This record gives sequence, structure tokens and C-alpha cells, in this order.
Amino acid sequence: MRKGRVLFRPKVEPSVRQTARGGVRGRGRGSRGGGNSKRKHDSHLDSNVETSDGPGSSPAAESKFKLSQGQNGVRQLTLNEYVVSFTNSKHDVKPKAEAAPAGNGFVSARSLQVKKETGGAIVIDSDESSDEVAVVSETKPVIRLDPAQERISKADFNRPLLIVAGAGSGKTATLCARVIELIKSGVMAEKILVITFTNKAAEELKQRIFRYMQASGLVKSDESGNAANGGRGPMRGMPYASTFHSWCYGIIMRFHSRLGWRRCPLVAATEAEHKKLMFVAREQLEDCVRLVQCEQMLDIKPVQTAGMDVKPDPEQSLYIHETEERWGEVLRRAKETTGFTLDQGPENEKDAKPAKRGKFTEKAKAASRHVSLMQALYHHLYAAIGEGQRLANLETNPVHFADAFPGRKDVTTEMLGFMYRAKSKGYASTQFPQLERSVLDAYNGVMRRFGLVDFDDLLDMTNQLLDDPGILQEIRGRFPYLLVDEFQDFNQQQTQLVMKLQDGVGRVTAVGDLKQSIFEFRGATCEQNYSIFLERFVDAQVEGKALGTMESLTTNYRSHKSIVDLSNILALETVDAKDAQLRRLLTPSAAVAGAPEVPVTVWESKSVHDEAAVISARIKEVLDKGDCTASDVAVISRCLNFGAYRPTGAIESALLRKGIPFVVRGGRSALKSRRMQLFMAAVRLIANPDDDIAADFCMSELVKNIGAVGMRKVHEQGAGRLGRTSLFDKMVLASTSPTLLPKNARAGLSAFLGDVDKWRRQMGQQTLAYIIKDIFVQYIFGVESESDEDKVGKPPAGAGADGVEDSVMDMCLAILDSLYETPELLAGEAAGTRDSPCTLAQLQAYSSHLCLLSTAAEDTGRLKKAATTQRAQYEGAVVISTVHQAKGLEWKHVFVNHFIENMFPMGFRGVSKADKVREQLDRRVAEQNARAEALHFREESRLGYVAITRAKVGLYISVLEEYPMAWMARIFDSQCRASRFLPDIMCSDSQTGASKRRRA
Repeated sequence: MRKGRVLFRPKVEPSVRQTARGGVRGRGRGSRGGGNSKRKHDSHLDSNVETSDGPGSSPAAESKFKLSQGQNGVRQLTLNEYVVSFTNSKHDVKPKAEAAPAGNGFVSARSLQVKKETGGAIVIDSDESSDEVAVVSETKPVIRLDPAQERISKADFNRPLLIVAGAGSGKTATLCARVIELIKSGVMAEKILVITFTNKAAEELKQRIFRYMQASGLVKSDESGNAANGGRGPMRGMPYASTFHSWCYGIIMRFHSRLGWRRCPLVAATEAEHKKLMFVAREQLEDCVRLVQCEQMLDIKPVQTAGMDVKPDPEQSLYIHETEERWGEVLRRAKETTGFTLDQGPENEKDAKPAKRGKFTEKAKAASRHVSLMQALYHHLYAAIGEGQRLANLETNPVHFADAFPGRKDVTTEMLGFMYRAKSKGYASTQFPQLERSVLDAYNGVMRRFGLVDFDDLLDMTNQLLDDPGILQEIRGRFPYLLVDEFQDFNQQQTQLVMKLQDGVGRVTAVGDLKQSIFEFRGATCEQNYSIFLERFVDAQVEGKALGTMESLTTNYRSHKSIVDLSNILALETVDAKDAQLRRLLTPSAAVAGAPEVPVTVWESKSVHDEAAVISARIKEVLDKGDCTASDVAVISRCLNFGAYRPTGAIESALLRKGIPFVVRGGRSALKSRRMQLFMAAVRLIANPDDDIAADFCMSELVKNIGAVGMRKVHEQGAGRLGRTSLFDKMVLASTSPTLLPKNARAGLSAFLGDVDKWRRQMGQQTLAYIIKDIFVQYIFGVESESDEDKVGKPPAGAGADGVEDSVMDMCLAILDSLYETPELLAGEAAGTRDSPCTLAQLQAYSSHLCLLSTAAEDTGRLKKAATTQRAQYEGAVVISTVHQAKGLEWKHVFVNHFIENMFPMGFRGVSKADKVREQLDRRVAEQNARAEALHFREESRLGYVAITRAKVGLYISVLEEYPMAWMARIFDSQCRASRFLPDIMCSDSQTGASKRRRA
């Protein structure tokens, strides 16, 4: 076990939740990967009673849900002190006022402002997502907090403090105010270290702290230029606000030589870089295996090298850190034995230019050239010696990476995912079987060889540096006060850094909310983090007194009472019921007294198309009322890709039909999918044959039986002619030349050009919708989806263009509808209706419309003005987001779609193959794997909590009665059921709350 590693694994059994009718609601074990999802359920008890059955029952199951009828068709769900007003689409009468009108006095985090009757006040942060307001007056600058926030901000600075801050409670304001109070108490600002989770949050902290300091008179106005230094280290006279990774890199820049680095390493930050590095690591690992066999063929006893013992060990790593010397010996012996020289290789290594520092691509190319040369040497030796010794040919019997890294994606991507999980959780390579261990060693070895580190390396290297007492003492002296935000999202190595910096010191403030910990897949260890902090700081005894304190921020300034109480009910499942220590952190939130309530709306839709129609219609309704902009509305989904299915695809199409702009966060819009891009290229080529970019894309992706060599020959057609020849004309020439291309390539090119000519001739005869469907039938349906290796099913032979259904095609037709509903885009020659024959001007307008919408769907993090393709009255864009991307944000109206079992929550997919093997090496891993299912559903419940608490006024939860795809009913329960996170009596069709959903 790695030194300093702390494991917290309380023994717990998976809990079960009682339904409103008394029956046990299944844990929903089904998933894409299989699992037992078809559990039996019994439900025959009173609908108003929820009982506890067994030691694993959740707290909500130990109490009674009560249902009462209110006015205007609104019902009330009561659980102890929690009261939720809601309506159900199946039977409730639509309330007279579903949304609070503009200017109704509703107090939210964004709208709460301190107003003074006297003039001269300037409100700072009026657009921030927080409840605090800094007011700069002509006389004395002040920061206004509520009593709890003010008390916590002034708590003893020399004692540990844990702040449990619920959603919308102003935790960031309190943290910043505590920094201000520290400085007022005489602490130098440069002695304060403030750590948060993301670069964006760190920059916002810097700006907000500066404004508070300015409002409090702690900085002069002429120092404002220091407030926006682009995040390049600490600002003069300001606290150091940063992410852990950025702060760690600053330490490594100073002390890298202590870890054996001659130069400070560079950071490989993007997934694309990591994938290239993993590909090189895979090549290097195969090179090491070939080296060992070459030494065996030449009877060379390997010298002792770092990374591999002389004595063979079936469990040791296959990776050899330094191979140059050993390959040099193999090359010398091969020259003596068989006469081999490097000139017999594919290229002379001496011709290769030396790689420059910082040029990652050049270094990777140099490594690949070396591998190619040694591979040629291996081929020579195997033909001369190895075949006679009957050794296995490593070219025909390579290392089987797919055995250790199975999955639907390519092997390199699966290896990369394994590496992310292992390093984020602090696992050493020695904790894994041979092949997994070898992959980790090879990846880390390549990183070191190239002078690179990743984010997990930054944390690990800093932990190593702080093990040095001298460095630790220097850093503690530099930053005696530590404040950390989003503590629940820290991983094990980040928590270790907090402990090392403050163990025995205690000047630490940690702010977080266990209920919002949703990054376990990135290595976050929230329960362990809080357990360690409580044990070492809050509950530790010094002379009979507690060392630290724990405070709570419970007022939710964002949402009204119904949303807050529904989140309180859901929060009961976010922590193990039997863990008394962590259950102290479940402090219920309370809404602002007197805030007007809007009932939570639950929709039960028959299909995804019904759901999309209802959601888009409601969004249009709230936008047409004028009480909010499109940017105030969000559709939150558990994920944006579920295998080959896109949960928000139908909603995107429905929004397009209504002319409502949207952006996608947490993934790409369907407008950016590969199939959509291919369709757009085909439309562009039909509309304009001189579009060489579209022609090249279509030739490479849609033309059958033509490869890179054939495409190059097509491009070279007419190279000596005067004037420009379009690529389309070159394709026509190539299709008629009997010698330029092979017969099958020429046939594929001729077929595609014939279809393009057919579509152009159909203009004036067929509708544009008919041509769109025919393009999909002929080409797009057969294209593989980038989210799944399985091909999208092609219609049966002989099927026409009409009657074919496809999600991407449906979106293209929706865009066509929005085009016809925007007359200004179809003026002049492009004028027409959906049923009129298509003209070239209409096709060109549709092509431009597609491109503009595709660009508008890209979310750059900035609010874009409505494009000319959208209706002018809708300012901004509706946000379609995953829960993870929505964390920390808020909207006036939030729609949660697909709130059903196996999609929200996701089904448990079981422990990974690597963890199953690790059970044999570490008994504690077996205990962790036994708790994996319970931990999974606790994480899912936190995702539900985060999704619900993003809403300020309107919360709309959508439940499906049928699974979106037929294969889901085969893998999961045949009956589609509402999410376990929604009380059953909120999904019913009678006034008594009797559940309609049939139980198996």
C-alpha cells in the first residue's frame, strides 16, 4: 500500500427504499452491460404509508408520506416537516399561476440585493449566483451577509472549521467574507491560500475577493489592474486563490530537482495528448517484449536495468525503462552474427532530426522511428534465428491488450480510461496484474521520457515533496492559513495535501456539501474526506475540548419551499443510514420565508416524442410570457449519450421546430455528430458542386471502395491544365477514365455521382423533405455512430424515402420546418412551402441554415446573441446540459427529462475486471467491491439532488411510460418505472395516490 494512504471503508449493506404503497422498490440493477434488472416487486399496502422493512431501509422509508389536496388542482406531499406542492399531468388541473410573474418579489440567489433608500449606493455582484451583495457607499463600504454567514465568517481563525453548505446557501460569499475578516484581523493577504476545484471557480474567487477588499477599503482603487492578471499566480497584496493543480505546479517549478528532474516538466493537459501518449506507451511496451525475445535468440543475458529484474518473474512489469543500451547490445551482436546493419531498416536513424524540448509531436515521431527500426531488426533475427528455435512470432501473436481492457471502444481508449481511474485514486502499478501494471509503467515511463506530467502526477509529486520536512516547513510558513472550497470533490491525494499542510496546525477552513459530491468517477472520495476531517480536526480532543467546530449554512436563497423540501427528501438517501458520523452532515435546507411557491410539475409521457413535445411547448410558453429569457431555462439530463441513444435528441429537434435556440454542455449536440456532418456535406455538394471541402469529405466518407491512394489520384486530375478545375469535376473525370482507378473504386464513385445528379434533377419535381429522406436512405443510415461500434440499422431493401424514422433525420426535418416558419430566410427565389417542389435557392438556404445552427449549438461558455436563423424575441439560448456540467449553476426554469429507472439513476454495471483481479491481491479491495453497488446508487442520488436544486422557480420532472428504445425493455425491466428518487405518490392517476404503474 502506498505510504500515507488512508482508507475509509465502513461496512454497509445496500439499502432498499419503500414505495408509497409499502412495497419495496427495486434497486434497478439493470444496465447497458447487463445485470439483474428484472426484480419482482410487491405493492399492496396503503398508499399513504411508507414503512421500514429491514436494517437497510432508508430514512425516508421509516416515515409516512401523507397526501393532501390543495387548491387549483395542486396537491401536497408531506413527510415529517417537509411539504412539497406538486401537480401531475395525468389528472391534476393546471394551476392558474404556474410561474411567478416577473417582478413578484421572489427572492433568489441572483436577485437578492441590498437596497438603500438613500442615494449613492453601487451594487456589486448583482449578477452573481450568490446571495451576498457588496455595497460601496459614499461613506463606508460594507458587505451584507445573513446572521449565520456573518457568524461563520468571523469564527476563530486559529481553529479548524468545517462549513456544511447546502445548495444556494451562499457558501462562496461566506468563504470570501472569511478571507476579508482574516485580513482585517491583521493577517497578511499573501499568507492566505484559497483552494477551489476548477480554474473558472478560482478566477471568480479572485475577482470576488478583490471586489470585497475594495468595498472594505483594504485595497486602493488604483490597484484594480491587479485583479485581472489572467490567473498567472498570486496578485500583489491579494490572497493566493488557485486550484490544487495550479498551486502544486508552482511548488514543482521550485523543487523539481529534489525529485530527480533536471528541468521542470511540462503538463500534458488534454485528452488528445493523453491518447497520443498512451499510443506511444503501447508501442514501447510491444518494443520491450520484442527486445526480450531478441536477447533470447542471441543468448544475451540482460544487464540489470531499472524496471526489470534479471531473474524472470511472471508478475513483474513487461516495461523496461531504459532500452537503448540493451538494444545497442542486440544490434552489435546481430551485426556479428548475421551481418545486420541499420541501413537494412526502413530508414536511417541518423537522418532523423533530434527532437526539440517541448515539441511533443516530434518526440513521439522520434520514438516511433526508433520502434520501427528495432522492429525491422526483430524481423531479421526472427527469420534468421527465431523461426529455427520455434519461438512465437510476436508479429502474428502480439500482446493481447484487449483481454485485459475489454469494452465497446478501441483498446487504446479503454487503456486510457483504466489509467485515469487508477491514477486518480492513487493506486500504484504494483497493485494490479501484470498487463495492467505494465501499461501503467509504460505510460508513466513515456511521460517521464518526454519530460511531461499529467494532473494526477502534479498531486503525487507535491505529496512526495511535502514529505521533506524542510519543504513542508517552508510551505507552511508561506501559507499558514488554508481555505478550501468544494471539499466534497477532493480525491485522496488532494485530501492528503490538506492533512500535510494543516496537521498539527489547524488553521484550516473547509467548505462543501456531501450531498453534492458527484465526481466519484474522477476519483473523488467524499465520504473518506469528511471522515478524516471530522476525526483529525473537528472531533479531535485537546485538553478535553474539541479541536475544531462544524457549522452549517441552511438557508437556500435560490429555490422556493417545494423545491427545497423535495431535495431534502432526496438528500436522505445520499448517505449511508447507519453511518452516524456522516449523517451529522445532512443538515436540512430551508427556503426563504414568504417566498412565493410554484408547484413542482411531474409529467408522465407515453414516449420520448410526447415528452419532447410537452417540454418544448412549456419552454415556449414561459418564453412567450416574457418573464425570463431563453438563457434562464435549462434541460438537465443524466447523460447525453446512452450507448447509441441520445436522451435529448428528440428535445433538440422539438426546440428547432419551434425556433428556440439552444446550446449543449457536457457533450456535443446532435448537430455536431458525425452523421449530421456527413449529411451537411452532401447537402452542400448538391447545392454547390464547386464546394471542394464538401466534395472531399463526401468522397472520403460516402464513396465506396475508394482509399487514400485513389483519392490522391483524383486530386491530381487536370493538374497541368490552365484555370481551376473543381474537385467535383475531377471526380467526374476519374469516374469515366478506364485506367485511373480500380474497377470497384470507379463503380463506387460513379454511383455516388449518379445520386448527386439525380438529386439535382429532382429539384423542381420533389419536395426538399423527400430529397432529405432519400439522402439518409441511400447513405447516412449505414454510417457508424461515433458513440457505438454497431452500425445504425439500414432500412429493408426496397424501402422508399417515406415512412423511415431516424433521430438525426428527424432533427434535419425539424430544421427544415423551422426554416419554412421563418419567412425572412426564404425571401425571393427561395420562397415556398413545405409541400411545394424544391428549388435550388431553397436548398442553398437550407444548407446555410444547417451550418449556422450547427455553429450556434457550440457552447463556448459565453452568452451568444440569437443568430439570424432564430426568432428575435428569444434572447440567449436554452441550455441542454448534463448534471455534472450543471453543478454550481442555476436557472429560473429547469426541466429534468427521462427520470426513470436505469437512466436516472443509471444501472449498476458491476466492478471492473481489474478490480475483480485486485481482490486476490488486497483483501480491502474485496470489501470495497462488496459495497460498490450501494456506493453507486448513493452517487446517483446525489446527482438527482444536484439536478433538482438547480431550479429557482419552475421545476419540471418528466417520467416515461415506455423505454425509448426496444432493446432497453429486453435488457432492463419490461415495465418502464419512474426513478426511485421520485416518491411514488407523485406519479399516480387518482386523487388517492394509487399507483397506476403495473408491478411485475
